[in-house]
Amino acid sequence: MGKQRREQPQDTIFADNPFLDGLLDWMGSPEGQQCIALRDVLWDLMEHVQLDAKQRKLIWPDAEPLDLEQSIQRIQKEYPEFLRGQIEEFLLNWIDMGYDPQNYSQAQLDQLDSLTERWVADHLRKVKVSKKHKRTRHS
Repeated sequence: MGKQRREQPQDTIFADNPFLDGLLDWMGSPEGQQCIALRDVLWDLMEHVQLDAKQRKLIWPDAEPLDLEQSIQRIQKEYPEFLRGQIEEFLLNWIDMGYDPQNYSQAQLDQLDSLTERWVADHLRKVKVSKKHKRTRHS
């Protein structure tokens, strides 16, 4: 009987990957678990929400259309344990990439993409400007 050959581990992106190791560590941390829970809850919550990208409103099935700030406040009332910034970041990502309307033509999807990209960019620009103005000489 000859020697048994040891199988060589295959090189994959998963072997000795510091990024993946860090991601898995974060996912197991309390902060990571809270973020995962927040995203799970918000994905479910947004399932029946529609967008009016021209008016920059989220159309909730049980309420009148709300702007981004009103929508953040609505979610915070229901889930006070979620931080405002986390909700805002999720909604911006959902507006920009997560909203997937059914039965849109390619032309309608292209227009939606253009409108939502502008909406998110304008919002981020306003946030950046307001943070600059809040600073004082001593801050």
